[in-house]
Amino acid sequence: MTDAKVHAMMDDIAGWKRSTGKMRRLLRQMRALRAAIAGEVETTWGKLTHRTRGTFLRESLPRLCEFKEREAQIAAFGLVQTLALHDDCATALATKEMFKLCVATIKGKDKERAVAASGALTTLVNHDDTRFLASDEGLDKSMTALITEKGLGVRVKRNCVVTFARIADDPEVASLMSAKAPEQLIKNFLDFVDKTDDTDTEKWALIAIARLAMNDEFSNLMEKKGYVPFLFELSRDKIPARKLAAALVIAHMARNKDLRETLVKYRAIQLFCTIAMNTSERIDMAEMQLVAALGLKNLASNFDLRALAGKTGAIQACIFMLRSPQQEVKRFAALAIAELALYEPNGERFCKQGALKWIIQLARTGDVRSETAAITALSNLMLSPGNQSIMIVEDGTKVVDYLQNSRNPRVAHLAKQLLKRLRMAKLRAACKFAARMKATGNALIDAGIEIGEGYE
Repeated sequence: MTDAKVHAMMDDIAGWKRSTGKMRRLLRQMRALRAAIAGEVETTWGKLTHRTRGTFLRESLPRLCEFKEREAQIAAFGLVQTLALHDDCATALATKEMFKLCVATIKGKDKERAVAASGALTTLVNHDDTRFLASDEGLDKSMTALITEKGLGVRVKRNCVVTFARIADDPEVASLMSAKAPEQLIKNFLDFVDKTDDTDTEKWALIAIARLAMNDEFSNLMEKKGYVPFLFELSRDKIPARKLAAALVIAHMARNKDLRETLVKYRAIQLFCTIAMNTSERIDMAEMQLVAALGLKNLASNFDLRALAGKTGAIQACIFMLRSPQQEVKRFAALAIAELALYEPNGERFCKQGALKWIIQLARTGDVRSETAAITALSNLMLSPGNQSIMIVEDGTKVVDYLQNSRNPRVAHLAKQLLKRLRMAKLRAACKFAARMKATGNALIDAGIEIGEGYE
C-alpha cells in the first residue's frame, strides 16, 4: 500500500466526528489501517507515522481508545499494539493517561476489551524509553495485582505477566522493581507458576522472576523462602519452555556470590552441562545453550568452583557450544571459557581439546561483541607458556594482529597486550632452541666430534 493511502486513512480516522460519521466506517478504516501497516511497522510505517502524523499518535488514537463503543475501543487498542512495535511511536503513545486507561479497561467486566488493552501494554512497555515511565507510574505493581485477580481470562493474565517481564528487561528498572514488596512478588509469581495450566504464561512468569533475580537481595530472599528446590525441579521438567525459564532463573541467581555454593549443591553445574549438550536445531534449544553458557560463566567466578566445573563436564560442554551454528551461542560459550580458563589446568585442557581453533574463527566474524568475547577468552587462555605455544602453532598471532584494528577500543587494547605476550613467547622459544643447539654443539666438541664431519 502506498504512503498516500495510509496517510489518507489516518487523516480520515483522525477527522472522524460522532455527529457526522458512521461507526461502521470508522471500524473498517481502523481495521484496514492495522492490516496495511502490520508487516512493516518496525521498518517503514512506524518511522513514517511518527515523523508525519505525530498528532494522530498523541491525540487522535488515545481519544479513540476512550470510546465507550466496544468494537471501536478494541480496534483502537489493536492499532496502539501494532504501532507501539516501533520505538518512536511507543514513546509517543506511552503516557500516564494511556497506562491508566489500559489498567482500568483490564479491570472492567468485558473480557475482549481486557484482552485488547493488555495486548497494547505488552508492546508499549517493550522499549528502553518506556520502561522507566511504566515503573515510575506503578504499572508493574498493577500487573502483579492483576495476575492474582479472579475473573480475568488466561490471555489477559498472560499479557499482564508479559508486560511485567518486559518492564523488568532493563537491569536498572528490574533493580527498582525488585525492591517493591519483594516477598509479595515472589509469592505471587511462583504460586502462579505452580497453579497455572498455561505453559506460555508460566514461562513468562519465570522470565520475570529471572530478571528480578539479578538483584542479590531478591535472590537471597528466594533462597531464604525455600524456593531453590522448586526451581531445580522445574528445570528438570520434560517441557522445554518450563525447563528453559527455570534454568534462566538459576543462571541469574548464580550471579550472587553468596548463593553459588548452594546452587552447586543442587547440581547446578551438571544441569547447565546437560542442557548445553543438545543437538536439536530448534530455536528454543539454542536458547537453552545460551542459558547454559550464562550459568557456567556466572558460577565459575572463584578458584574452587572453576576447578569443580572443569571436573564435572564444563570443558566438553563449552567446546560443544563453540561448534554451534548459532553465532550468539558461540559468543556466550567464549565468555564462559574466559571465566573457566582463569584456572590454569582448565585452560590447558581447553587448548589440548581444540578450543583455540573455534575461538579464532569466532574472532574473525567481524561482529564487535563476538570479537570482545573471543579476545577475552584468548587472553585468559594464554596464561601458561604451553598454551602460548599451541596458539603460535595454530597461527593465532595473525588473528590477534587483525584484532588490533577493531572498532572496539577494549578489543584493540587486549589484542595489543596479547600480541606482546605471544611475541615474547616466540623469543623465549627461539632462545631455548639456540641454547639447546649450543649445548649440543659443546657436547659434540667435548666428545671429539667435529661439527660437519662426514659431509665432505
